[in-house]
Amino acid sequence: MVPLSWYRIVEPEVEETTKIGEYFSGVWTLLQSKAMFWVIMYSFWNPVVSYIGTTAGGQVKQHWAQVKNLQNQLFSLLGLVIFAFGLWLTKRYFLSYSWRCMLITTTIFLNGVDMLFSYPTIYDVIRNQYFYLGEEVLLDIPSAANFVVGTFYIVEMADDGNEGLVYGLLTTIANLGGPVANALSNQIFEMFTPALSDDANYIEDSSSFRNTVAESFTLSYFFAFAGMAFVFLLPTQKAQAQLRKKTWPHNIAYAWISVIIIGVAFIYSMSVNILSLFPSTMCLKYAGGNGCD
Repeated sequence: MVPLSWYRIVEPEVEETTKIGEYFSGVWTLLQSKAMFWVIMYSFWNPVVSYIGTTAGGQVKQHWAQVKNLQNQLFSLLGLVIFAFGLWLTKRYFLSYSWRCMLITTTIFLNGVDMLFSYPTIYDVIRNQYFYLGEEVLLDIPSAANFVVGTFYIVEMADDGNEGLVYGLLTTIANLGGPVANALSNQIFEMFTPALSDDANYIEDSSSFRNTVAESFTLSYFFAFAGMAFVFLLPTQKAQAQLRKKTWPHNIAYAWISVIIIGVAFIYSMSVNILSLFPSTMCLKYAGGNGCD
């Protein structure tokens, strides 16, 4: 992609570069907009809540579905092709649909289909790597639709000349939600017993432990559906997005709230995830461990 981007993307020469002070001033002005504030709150809180997921997913895939690396990579490659097809379908048929409805519909479909593959694997109804991997391929089209909608509201919130600024701001905030959700997942699912992170429990494969894993997956689906509540912070379509930008007020309080929430979330996620990397600290309950002696 580096040579393709270098030689095939044509951009006009920049005659005047933006000074760093002007850049930060533009960010601060954007953060004071109520219309932008609502989009920021969605971009942050939706992944924070909906991405909270069971820590048992990797072990279920490895020990119970027995997914091998070659098959996993081949299905991932096929998934990228289907994802591209999903992008085309969304562009061709769904550009004018309500963003909220598309996000809600795809979220329900994604998690509903995931249940059909996860629970049979957990309870040993069907434990086959091709069955388990088929889910990932099947879900790539609604995932593509979800991805496209995520770029729609970013485009509409941008004005002429600050497209890169708006895109960078909102994608950075959205990407911060994932690490926060991972940190919360470590702490929440650490409380399940027997331990979801112990490979021996999957090898033993007792009926009681299957129930524990199933309960963790059920809680993950709950968080995924709970995250849909934040969809209503978004405009329904581009006309409403433009109306919000023109008519909604600006207030410095919106900027301060955004900065404080983002700053606290960054420090929290970084501390939990860094502590979970080292053997001497990964046992801490704060890092999702069982407690250090």
